[in-house]
Amino acid sequence: MSSEVSLSERGNLTVQRLEAALGRLINGKPERTPNDGKISLSRINKEAGLSSGGIYYYAEFVDKARKEIEKHNSQKSTYSSTSSKIYIDRLRAQRDKERELKERYRSQRDEIKKFCDQVVARNANLEFSLYEALERIDALEAEVKKVKVVELDRGKKC
Repeated sequence: MSSEVSLSERGNLTVQRLEAALGRLINGKPERTPNDGKISLSRINKEAGLSSGGIYYYAEFVDKARKEIEKHNSQKSTYSSTSSKIYIDRLRAQRDKERELKERYRSQRDEIKKFCDQVVARNANLEFSLYEALERIDALEAEVKKVKVVELDRGKKC
């Protein structure tokens, strides 16, 4: 399988997938691998969605890819430092945003816990006040039962 002419239809499709993956990596728009500017045969293989080592069945493509990788690496020396900085800055901004969100959520959680504690304390106070009021009512009812009520006549009836 050293010549692309002798490749089967499936082999030609695989080579097309490999070329498309190489193009995406060179253009900096990979779909299956991280966009960090690095290109290797292994990464091309992963980007094309092939099984481990599948790229090595296509020797002509491997030779072509190695040349493209060398050319890309020589050109990216200045580009990679700026793209790496941009990527790192983006990651740092995302990290800072996540920290801010976590702090906000923690403060909201603490405020909700504080509010819940206040509600529970208020509820306990109300229940105790109700208990005391019911005890006082029972005491007053018992006192009323002890007292005899006598009817008073205020005059003679004719």
